[in-house]
Amino acid sequence: MIIRKLSEIKGTEREVRAPNGNWISHRLILEKDGLGFSLHDTTIFAATRTLIHYRHHVEAVYCIEGEGEIELVEQGATIPIRAGTMYALNRHE
Repeated sequence: MIIRKLSEIKGTEREVRAPNGNWISHRLILEKDGLGFSLHDTTIFAATRTLIHYRHHVEAVYCIEGEGEIELVEQGATIPIRAGTMYALNRHE
């Protein structure tokens, strides 16, 4: 059984910051934990823009606070994201 607290991860190698300062991610579960998936607590800071393309994995995101938007560049669509919204990048978007 793995039990981790967010407070124990802060300031360790499991706390990862974007080089441009746009986000901070706390990696609660990683590949080396052997569960077949990862779990992150990520904060994306206000008034920032982050370009991401997942070529080699899928990701599900659940927004617990704040709001933003996802831009699907190839489709030319923008989707609003608010607290209580989940989105899954299941086709390597």
